Amino acid sequence: MAKATIYTDMATIIADKQQVIRELWIKQIMESGRNLVDLLGEEEIKRSTREVLKEFTKALPIGYDIEVKQYDVIKEILEKVSVEAANANLTPSETASFIFSMKDALLPTVLAEYKTKNVNEVVGTINRLIDSLGLFTFETFLETKEKLLREQKSALLEVSAPVVRVWDQILMVPLIGLLDSSRTQLVMEALLDAIEKTQSKVAILDILGIPAVDSLVAKHLLTTVAAVRLMGAECIITGISSKTSQTMVQIGIDLSGITTKSTMADGLRVAYKLTDKEVVTV
Repeated sequence: MAKATIYTDMATIIADKQQVIRELWIKQIMESGRNLVDLLGEEEIKRSTREVLKEFTKALPIGYDIEVKQYDVIKEILEKVSVEAANANLTPSETASFIFSMKDALLPTVLAEYKTKNVNEVVGTINRLIDSLGLFTFETFLETKEKLLREQKSALLEVSAPVVRVWDQILMVPLIGLLDSSRTQLVMEALLDAIEKTQSKVAILDILGIPAVDSLVAKHLLTTVAAVRLMGAECIITGISSKTSQTMVQIGIDLSGITTKSTMADGLRVAYKLTDKEVVTV
């Protein structure tokens, strides 16, 4: 018997036994994917299983290649489930239980009705098809998690590199933690944007919160200083400890052309002078 005929016969059986398959499928989901049910709700589970089965019977006669357009609606449903599960911090296994439970409902029902000698072909087709849909579910879940991690990292970087306007024409950036290339770029963009908006003349980079200053960190600092100067502002680096100064000398970093101070207070005094402000004691 040709494969196309097998697929059509299977689709006919699934359509005839759709209610039985769906009830068994929902039961399987309730047992193996309780967290998923709590997230989506029983009504959504029932609606999604009904829609998937309906589209499944339409697509199956074409074969088990889920890249064809006949499987698009099923993939849209699986994508929605995966995204919601990833956002809710469910596990990949809990997420994939939705589609893999369908296999446990399909196989016994279809095999009980199938009267030809092509049992192995039927089992193989269902396995390949559900496994492909399961893999699609896993990939969508992982892509969503990776996107969330990127967004969280970006938000964390923004919080960890605030630009503070301490006085008229004076900005300050307290750097805390590691200073890598991506964070340096973020600091520069935020700082240069603030300089342009506030027409500031002095930017203070406080590095007291950076645990270790190596050649790469020093390079990032010099890059930031150069960018600030191109905007017509002066850059002051504060938070230079004795350990940091020794390290910079040992690795050959030359900051002789840059104003550096050990404390933020000393840096502010210089900034006030550069902007023609006078600090008086009351």
